[in-house]
Amino acid sequence: MGIEANFVRLHDLNITLWKLIRNLYLSDTLTHAYLMYDLIYDLERTEAVFAIRSGEVIAYLLCWKGPRVYGLHLWGIKDLFIELLNLGGECLNYSRLYIQLYNDDLSCVRELAVYLNDLGFDVKVSRYLDMVTDEYKFRSYGGERARRLGIEDLDEFIRLKTVQGTIINKDLARELISMWRYYGLFINGRLVSIACRYIALPDIWIIGDVFTHPDFRGKGYAKIVTSAITRDAVASGAKALLHVREDNIPAIRVYKRLGYEVIRRRLWIHAIKEN
Repeated sequence: MGIEANFVRLHDLNITLWKLIRNLYLSDTLTHAYLMYDLIYDLERTEAVFAIRSGEVIAYLLCWKGPRVYGLHLWGIKDLFIELLNLGGECLNYSRLYIQLYNDDLSCVRELAVYLNDLGFDVKVSRYLDMVTDEYKFRSYGGERARRLGIEDLDEFIRLKTVQGTIINKDLARELISMWRYYGLFINGRLVSIACRYIALPDIWIIGDVFTHPDFRGKGYAKIVTSAITRDAVASGAKALLHVREDNIPAIRVYKRLGYEVIRRRLWIHAIKEN
């Protein structure tokens, strides 16, 4: 027997649903930061479906439409995930999906993988660690050597992103630098390492896009730029959260030295459909 729930789409948002979402966020800000941020600050790129039972949100699908990828978040009772995806509108029409699951349940992934395979997606599953620090645990390291990136750094930013494998034009580069708080480390005038925060709420900042040019690795530069943006996060009174693949041992070691601690392991699905 299926789980009984009422499904409500984002375009049906009213004050009652908003209160349920707010209560859910306040119950666990680290888990629901993406949901709250997208609904407040990036609504034009966001879709969502909520499963409601007995006056509570028991599961949801959050969809964020990025420039090249659809980012999905599936939270709550896993038996509702496929039904949520079916209700998710255009998200399954995208050729590349990143699906974050808020559990470590391989049986859930197997069911989703079969479902996505049937839709023509090739599926790759990875396990990520969520790591967190705050103003009491953070240990700064050389952050003063990095500086905040600005519009004057567009050319260097685009060059380093190209090395990363991300091709962007000046308009997108300007948008990223303006919206996301990037720090960079320069060597002889060349940008060689970056890190940013791409979500900022009063309680939680999410840190990401940590990248160092391959020719400059092993020198502690990633640690410096991550320290710089983490310093800003904890100085604001927020916790800093980042995600890292569990097999990326060097990065995990760096983050632990900055005071980050593992709070959970989660499964991510990368699904690609050939055109």
